[in-house]
Amino acid sequence: MKLFLTSIACTGIIFLSSALASEPAGKIDQAEIYTVSSNSLAAIVRLGGSVVPEKIVNFTAQMPGDVNFVAGSEGDAFKNGAILVSLNMKSLIAKRQQAMSQLASAEAAYRNAQVQYNLERVNPNSQGNQLLGGAPDLFSTFSDPMRSMMGQGNQRVERNSSLYARSVGIETASNSVQQAQAAIRELDESLKNTISYAPFDGVIVNKMVVEGDIVQPGMPLINFADITRLQIRVDVPSRLLKVIKVGSKAQAQLDGETNLVPVVVERIFPMADSGGHTTTVKFALPAGIEAHSGMYAEIILADPGSKHSALPAIPKSAIVWRGSLPAVFQVRENGSLKLRLIRVDEMPLNGMVSVISGIKAGDRIVTQPGPNTHISR
Repeated sequence: MKLFLTSIACTGIIFLSSALASEPAGKIDQAEIYTVSSNSLAAIVRLGGSVVPEKIVNFTAQMPGDVNFVAGSEGDAFKNGAILVSLNMKSLIAKRQQAMSQLASAEAAYRNAQVQYNLERVNPNSQGNQLLGGAPDLFSTFSDPMRSMMGQGNQRVERNSSLYARSVGIETASNSVQQAQAAIRELDESLKNTISYAPFDGVIVNKMVVEGDIVQPGMPLINFADITRLQIRVDVPSRLLKVIKVGSKAQAQLDGETNLVPVVVERIFPMADSGGHTTTVKFALPAGIEAHSGMYAEIILADPGSKHSALPAIPKSAIVWRGSLPAVFQVRENGSLKLRLIRVDEMPLNGMVSVISGIKAGDRIVTQPGPNTHISR
């Protein structure tokens, strides 16, 4: 048996063609033989993107102060509700104690205003009566009617005015109580903002502060993410959106990997970028895939706008691998098998693979070669 190899550099890939003479082998079931046909397949487009977590939270400082506590470093995992970062809150606690004192004073003033209103309603001008032993009230019994007859006063109006003044005192005191309560609620929210809690189970993916740092509102603290579910974020040209929809399947290739990974379209953003005429699309990676946030990845999509020239198409199951080289078992006219090294397209479509070279339309091949399929020696 003789082996002839020819090496040709083509688009960065070394193409090997071989002709392995063979002796007649065992019989092959006709159902396992496939006649190669030509097929014009849609062109393939590779779109670069990056791996991102499905859920990620960027914590920023909401209050100025010193960093009092940081839970861990990059890669440390925490449960939902765990404290991740906290700021020094001594000044806020002091302000809250002051606000509590103001609230107590306001409540005392409110109670006093109610008592004074009831006193005025039951015993009008009580302070003046106490000073002169009740004489002003006795005099007013005779003087008020005379004043009203002469148009110099109105007892009913004066009494309503006194009661209204007391009711205004109650309303003012009530407003003071509400202001003090609002100040306490504001301080309580500020105290909550000094502590950052984990919103879900996840890990710290980026840490920007350490204990003792002084931060101002808006400064980044940490990035927290759920890395159990990852996505590939890609900017897809608008012309390709017609071939994908939410739930449709595609294939991806992670940086440094040779095998393709099945992905599913999870979200298509509703607005395209006016500058690049692209739309952001997120593809969900399978659970358990070994990938990291920020890793480069490529999504492989069919481009319906252009077509390959007619190429032989074979089932993916017919391909066997000899090292890193794809090959097929060709069935010759006398029924013997010959191993042919081929060069395939990068992406199988619908279970069929287009062959760039190595076989031609009309050749017959074994569709599902097994461990016992071999050439005769």
